[in-house]
Amino acid sequence: MSASQEKAAGMLDTSEAALEITHNEFTPDKKLAATLIAQFAIAGHAVHKGREGDFTVCKYANVKYCKDLAELQAFAKQTGVTL
Repeated sequence: MSASQEKAAGMLDTSEAALEITHNEFTPDKKLAATLIAQFAIAGHAVHKGREGDFTVCKYANVKYCKDLAELQAFAKQTGVTL
């Protein structure tokens, strides 16, 4: 790679291979989870995804464990976090 082709530190790799996304990476459940996590963040909550499809929602000293996406969605509704 020549000096003119080298990328500066911190630059994203925007080659076609790096940008290729397969159709099954974004399922409706993953999109809903990402949207809920973003909406919780806007409301000041931190959401941590577990390894088994579970979630932990934190705000100040309060913690809520949600065993799955449905429970996270119910907690969002309960706390007034909207989609």
